Amino acid sequence: MGLLVFVRNLLLALCLFLVLGFLYYSAWKLHLLQWEEDSNSVVLSFDSAGQTLGSEYDRLGFLLNLDSKLFSKPAPMFLDDSFRKWARIREFVPPFGIKGQDNLIKAILSVTKEYRLTPALDSLRCRRCIIVGNGGVLANKSLGSRIDDYDIVVRPRL
Repeated sequence: MGLLVFVRNLLLALCLFLVLGFLYYSAWKLHLLQWEEDSNSVVLSFDSAGQTLGSEYDRLGFLLNLDSKLFSKPAPMFLDDSFRKWARIREFVPPFGIKGQDNLIKAILSVTKEYRLTPALDSLRCRRCIIVGNGGVLANKSLGSRIDDYDIVVRPRL
């Protein structure tokens, strides 16, 4: 009985130490951010060396004008035969790889070889995507209209 009480007290002390350490670390990180009252810019102070982020950032530090060059690299939406990580994922069984699934993967790739987005979606400069799982978290939440606001909705059938 004495050993169980000791272990319980030890775990309680460890949890308390972790929580207090996290709060101390968070307070220190928040101390680094100083908000200016008179403008929309943010000053980050790191050891008395401040850096002012210009007017391209809002009051909370979010970028207002997104540079579209960040997303200009074309990438295939679906896997193809030239996927460069095939060799690595062939070694592991599902869900970590495709070991033993070669025929199924080839069949899927042959069916989706010519799959493209609709011309209306291809013409958009910026596409907003959402992946909605089937775990039941969104059930009866009345979020259907919010989900339908996205350009591409991916609903995996697992």
